[in-house]
Amino acid sequence: MRKLVYFFLILFTNLCLAQSAELRHAINSCAMGNSSDCYEVGETFSKGDGVEQDYIKAIEFYKKACDGGVEDACESIGYARYDGVSVRHDYLEAVKEYLKLCDSGEAQACNSLGHEYYKGSGLRQDFVKAIGFYEKGCQGNVAISCDALAFAYYFGIGTEYYRNACELGEIEACMKIANAYERGIGVDVNVEQALIFFGLACNMEDQWACDEYQRLTQKY
Repeated sequence: MRKLVYFFLILFTNLCLAQSAELRHAINSCAMGNSSDCYEVGETFSKGDGVEQDYIKAIEFYKKACDGGVEDACESIGYARYDGVSVRHDYLEAVKEYLKLCDSGEAQACNSLGHEYYKGSGLRQDFVKAIGFYEKGCQGNVAISCDALAFAYYFGIGTEYYRNACELGEIEACMKIANAYERGIGVDVNVEQALIFFGLACNMEDQWACDEYQRLTQKY
C-alpha cells in the first residue's frame, strides 16, 4: 500500500513539474511575442490548471494576446469586464473589446453589443445602434440576433428576420412568424405559410408547435 501511495506521489510531483516547465516555456514564448502562448497562459491562470487560479494574471496575458490579434483573448477580456470578474465593472472597456471583435467579423460580439445598447446597461440606451449591431449579428448567422432584430421592428420588414432566425433553429422565431401568418399580424393571412413554420418548429421537437400544426390542419 505504501509503495502504491509513493508511486502516485512521485507521479503527481512529476506531472506538476512538467506543467510548471510547460508554463514557464509558454510565458517566455509570450514575452518573445508569441500571442498564442500569451492566450494559453491566460487560460491556465483563468482555469487554475496546475497553478493557483489568478484572474488578474489571466487578464494580463489575455490583454497581450488580444493586442497580438488573438480574437478569443479579446472576447475573454470582454466577458471578464462584463461579468465583473476581478476587474472593475467597466462596460466602456468591454464595449471597446466587443467592437474590435465585431469589426473583425465575430458575429456573437455584434449580438452582445446589440443587446447592451438595447437594454442600456452601463451605456446610454440607443435602439438605432442596437438594431445596427443586431443586423451584423444576424448576417453572421447568430439566430438570437435575427430574432431580436425582428422583435425590434415588430414584423413589417421584421418578417424576414424571423424567417432567418427560424431557419437557423430558433424555435420561438418559427412560432412568431407562424402566428403572424395565421392571424395576419404585419403580413397577409397565409395559412400555408403558417403551417410551414409550425411544421419547422415541430420538427425541432417543440410539442406546442406540433399541437398548433395539428390544430391548424384540422381547422382548414
